[in-house]
Amino acid sequence: MKGVTLISEEESLVVLSKEFFEREAVFAAALRFTDQYYVGIRPYDEESVEVSIKAKEGVGRSDIVSIFCNELIEEQVRRDLHKSFGPLREIIVAQAFSPLDKQVDKSDKQ
Repeated sequence: MKGVTLISEEESLVVLSKEFFEREAVFAAALRFTDQYYVGIRPYDEESVEVSIKAKEGVGRSDIVSIFCNELIEEQVRRDLHKSFGPLREIIVAQAFSPLDKQVDKSDKQ
């Protein structure tokens, strides 16, 4: 993370490196907070994106920046794991949900 700026008690800015966080991960993490917070995403510079987080009326700020950052890391890790193991997962799911007569029986091959 490049930096966190507290604008007011209700609003914070987080500047994120595009090198570490994909666009989809930033938007997915932001979406999880839109029920209680106003979340804005905009370019910061060539290598960064800025996320503003502002509490909606009647919602306490608490430690929202830390919570958002943790959510963002979790989302990016999910995406990285899917890139690495997505095809394997699809094979396992297809095998698990295929009809029994189409599943390969290892005892028949021996």
